[in-house]
Amino acid sequence: MAYSANAVANAFIDRAAQGKIPDLTPMKVQKLLFYTQSWFLKLYGGRPLIDDSFARWRHGPVITSLYHELKNYGYQSVTSKLTRAVPSPEGNGVRLITPDVDPNDKMAIDLIDRIAEVYGKYSGTQLSAMTHAEGTAWSLRGGDGSIIALEEMANNIHPAQPT
Repeated sequence: MAYSANAVANAFIDRAAQGKIPDLTPMKVQKLLFYTQSWFLKLYGGRPLIDDSFARWRHGPVITSLYHELKNYGYQSVTSKLTRAVPSPEGNGVRLITPDVDPNDKMAIDLIDRIAEVYGKYSGTQLSAMTHAEGTAWSLRGGDGSIIALEEMANNIHPAQPT
């Protein structure tokens, strides 16, 4: 099952609130989602976990809609889960929902936990540098604004450590 970018971002926001990820800035959220999507594609036969596309921005891969959701945080840590307004079932207004990853989705939860463990210790700037390394999906065309193809993400994950 593919999830919204907000649902997967909320999984990382939860882990940050639990003290498992330090300094979860908007840039760091974006890069954690990028690594989550890339590894999910690679491990599970090209099926996406996130139902949105990453664009090649100057500072690395970005989901544009998520950028706009988080930009008010600037360089500060993201502290609140993302919500969205939906029509009320009674038809008399709207209600807020908080998208989440299904806690029974073992593949998704296990990978999110592993990404948090492996990549969560790095800053957003360090993760950005990792996405820029030669041979990565982002580096194939640089920050030209183009969409990064799922095949590029699955086949061009660079294991380099940040400098």
